[in-house]
Order: sequence, then structure tokens, then C-alpha cells
Amino acid sequence: MSRNQNQPKYRAIEDYLRSRIISGEFAVDTLLPTEEMLCARFGVSRATVRTALSNIQADGLIVRSPAVGSRVIASTRRRAFQAGWNSVEDLLQHTKAVSLHVQAINEIVMGTGMAEDVGFAAGRSVVRVEGVRWNEFETDQPICYVEIFFDALYNEISPRIGTAGLPIADLIEDQYQVRIERIKQEVSAGRLAPATAAMLGAEENASSLIIKRWYFDNNDRMFEMTRSQYPADRFRYVVDFGRSSDDAPRA
Repeated sequence: MSRNQNQPKYRAIEDYLRSRIISGEFAVDTLLPTEEMLCARFGVSRATVRTALSNIQADGLIVRSPAVGSRVIASTRRRAFQAGWNSVEDLLQHTKAVSLHVQAINEIVMGTGMAEDVGFAAGRSVVRVEGVRWNEFETDQPICYVEIFFDALYNEISPRIGTAGLPIADLIEDQYQVRIERIKQEVSAGRLAPATAAMLGAEENASSLIIKRWYFDNNDRMFEMTRSQYPADRFRYVVDFGRSSDDAPRA
């Protein structure tokens, strides 16, 4: 199979799948080839295949589920960002598929009110990162405003944030060998404040979705927290449920 040798491997997989979804060869409500099949076909790692699938999912063409696979849900790209995370690995792949445009990085001390919301103890020194995230295929507008807080013990990664092409959690793991073992997530509705709306190019006081996440290491110690705010028309979360083997109908 021929392909541009200068093209990233994941891009070749994306082009292959996207063109066949658009043409109808991979029709709506059918499953894409499995990760194993794509690994064998393109001679790449599972991580490379997952990056390609994550980008196609971000276009709103597929939804992914560990129990089912990658199912086609549309043949044309949607304007809203769509996600369907089922594991820590899925979430990290998503974070790698979007770019963080940093507005500010500051070391701060947690006040009482902020500590209650963020989760670090009052008086604790943390690094606060403020910025917007863009999907690489949605260059006309950012998909969300984000604040990221992490323990100031890891502040040596600060110069690499937004330039290394890696999530902050990966930078921390790379430099300090602190690995995410679990993530707690909270989703709520909100309104866009004027300053946030201006950064996103959105309407002031418009409806939004707020996603907060707390990241814990193998000692169940929280070391990072993120708060993302999406304009309502720029985000869609999809979960595809399947029955577990224990719930299979009995004869």
C-alpha cells in the first residue's frame, strides 16, 4: 500500500477511514475495522491507531466503546466537538488530539474559597494554567476554555506546557514518574462569563457545559485538577452502552 512517507502514520489511517466513511463504504450504523486489524494493515502500534480514531471521533463521524468497537454515526463532519471517553487512556488520547493555547501560567497559593472548589488544601502552592483548547480540524474557533491546577512540587514542567505537544499529566509522569491511576469527573451546566466568552469568540452569558476532573496517583493522592467550559453548541458527549456477559438473556 502506497502512502506519503512524510505523512504522519496516524494521518494515513485517518485519511483511509474518513474517505471510506464519507463514500459510504463504511456505512452509518456499521462498525469500523478493529484496532487489531488496523494495526496489522498499517504496521503501526495500537496508540497510533487510537490517535487516528480519536481524531475521527472528534469530527463526529464515529463513537467508540470498548465493548462494541468503533461505530459509524455520521458520514459528514459535525460542527460540535464530540467525545466518548470510557477509560483513562481514552481521555489522555483525546487530550493529545487537541492543542492547548496557553494564556497564562502562574504559581498561586490556594485561598479558602478556591481550595474548596479545586480540591487542594487552603495554603497549598499550586501552578495555575489558563488557556483555550482547539481541535486541529476546527481551526475557526476554540472548543473550550480551560483552567488547570497542579501541585507546585512539579513546577519544573512549566516551560514545556503548551509547547511539548503532551498533556500536563504526561509531562508530570515523564519528569517525576507520577502516573494517573484514576480520574473523578463532574459535569454541570453554566453560563459564559464575559471574559470567557471573549476568549472563545462566543456570546456572553450563553449556555455552557462545565467539566471538572480530579487526577489521582497510585497512592490515591490528588495532584492535578482541570476545569473546562464548553459553549453548548460546541460539544457533544456520546456513550454507547452494551450488555455485559453477566446480563445476557437466560434461556
